[in-house]
Amino acid sequence: MSVATFPERLELRCGPVTAVDLALFAAASGDHNPLHLDTDVARAAGFDRPIVHGMLTMAFTARLFTKAFGPIGLRHLQTRFTGVARLGDIVVLSATLTGSDGAMGRYELVARTATGDELMSGTARVAQGSPR
Repeated sequence: MSVATFPERLELRCGPVTAVDLALFAAASGDHNPLHLDTDVARAAGFDRPIVHGMLTMAFTARLFTKAFGPIGLRHLQTRFTGVARLGDIVVLSATLTGSDGAMGRYELVARTATGDELMSGTARVAQGSPR
């Protein structure tokens, strides 16, 4: 078996997140919480504008890895939400290689807004090549 090589660092910028992005994600996920869709509701909850679904941020994270390793590359994703993105924010995802063994790589990841506010942290395991 050959040993795979993994990039030391991955990065992906998503956004700015639009109202259409939020509406499409709400339709796809079934999460129609008005906090994500309605400015007045978001303001009443203490936010200046609607907040991005946490699971949309996580989906962006999956995109980071599937873009680098293909649709079957992401084998494990564990995340912890630490902040919220808002309508209009750019979400910047970065992953740093922490180790590998054979065809499996391990990454620490973080999602931040373009202004540096942390949104999410976590870990991922990825594989290169097709499963046999």
